[in-house]
Amino acid sequence: MTNVEMTSTFTPADGSASRIVTVRIRDLRQDPDDLWSVAVDVTGLGSDDHVRCKGADWLNAMEGAAAFLRALVGGYVKDDGGTMIPPLYPTL
Repeated sequence: MTNVEMTSTFTPADGSASRIVTVRIRDLRQDPDDLWSVAVDVTGLGSDDHVRCKGADWLNAMEGAAAFLRALVGGYVKDDGGTMIPPLYPTL
């Protein structure tokens, strides 16, 4: 699988220094339990997050990865009140 990666600049609402946020989806595979999984990495939001999203098929695993990113990154930006350019999340 080709890695999917996007970077964005997050500017906190409190005026502290901007930082680069990187989102990566990689390593889509069928696991021994016949489920599919994909690795999701988010760096630059203060703590780095690395998870595997699972699904009944490859598309379901990718949809789970997108939902995880929407919740994590979108929630972080919404809670902080800062801005992200370009946005890594849909308008909430």
